Amino acid sequence: MNLDLSTYPALVSLITMILGGSILIAGAHFLVTASVAMATRMKLSPFFIGATVVAFGTSVPELAASLYANLSGKSAIALGNVIGSNIANLGLVLGAVALFKPIPVKSRTLGSDLLLVILVGLVPLLALPFADRLSAGHGVLLLIILALYFWRLKSRTSHAPVETPNEPAPSMAIWLAILAVVGGCIMLVVGSQLFVEGAVVIGRGIGISEAVIGLTLVAFTTSLPELVTSVYAAIRGHQELGIGNILGSCIMNVLGILGIVLLFGPITVEPQVYRLDVPVLLVVSLVCVPILLSGMRVVRLEGLVLLLLYLGYIATLFFLVPGWFGQSEAVG
Repeated sequence: MNLDLSTYPALVSLITMILGGSILIAGAHFLVTASVAMATRMKLSPFFIGATVVAFGTSVPELAASLYANLSGKSAIALGNVIGSNIANLGLVLGAVALFKPIPVKSRTLGSDLLLVILVGLVPLLALPFADRLSAGHGVLLLIILALYFWRLKSRTSHAPVETPNEPAPSMAIWLAILAVVGGCIMLVVGSQLFVEGAVVIGRGIGISEAVIGLTLVAFTTSLPELVTSVYAAIRGHQELGIGNILGSCIMNVLGILGIVLLFGPITVEPQVYRLDVPVLLVVSLVCVPILLSGMRVVRLEGLVLLLLYLGYIATLFFLVPGWFGQSEAVG
């Protein structure tokens, strides 16, 4: 079903967007809870759980929103959501968590993951030799790299000692976990449609492009599960799970989410992505290298720096990008 909210008052679109975002977050909660419970039963390491199971669960909103956007002819939102979510993960999520509570980190587990985060941020540049289009072939390549990453991560963490959590992991029967996954997926499908359609109408109404809509409104809401999960992990002392979730989500967003979305249709990369969004993502990723590899912890000052970078980027999107790359026509 394709919603057309352009003929309704702006308040209807706002309510639809808020409702859709709430359903997205609730659906992600069901998926994460069930995933953590099942993974804990399998006695996997906290970093592996965070970088794979939890990262996938918290990235499902990005998948639902990006896939719906691409299938409904709004490919700029699909790509903007992926890039914007990664910028939000590294700037907003990591910065906010560190500002809330300093995060101890173990540099020996993060070096290769950080390198991969930096490299996947350059994926949109693969469209340059192909008339600025990412195709299904690119999607297959990204999914193969993701499978190799999972295999290497499992090999690397299989002999790592399993942390004893500060509190019992959620216990859930298999049938209940399956029910939670199915219900979460249904909620994500419905929520993504409501949210994307509401966001498009509101964004066009205030004169911003679909790319900016994906980079801000959609990316922020679909990154909330990562924010909530990582803050919770930091509070409870599961710092490896929290850091693994942030880095794993960045890798999952590009290799997994974008890879799957490309299988259902090509995406045209707009000039703004090359000239602004990819460079910003690269800068934020590189800033995280000395912060996470210091061998100590992410302190509040470092968290504040990341937050300021993110807020500066958002301000640029709203106040400078319309003049640099043009505005979309407002929907009356």
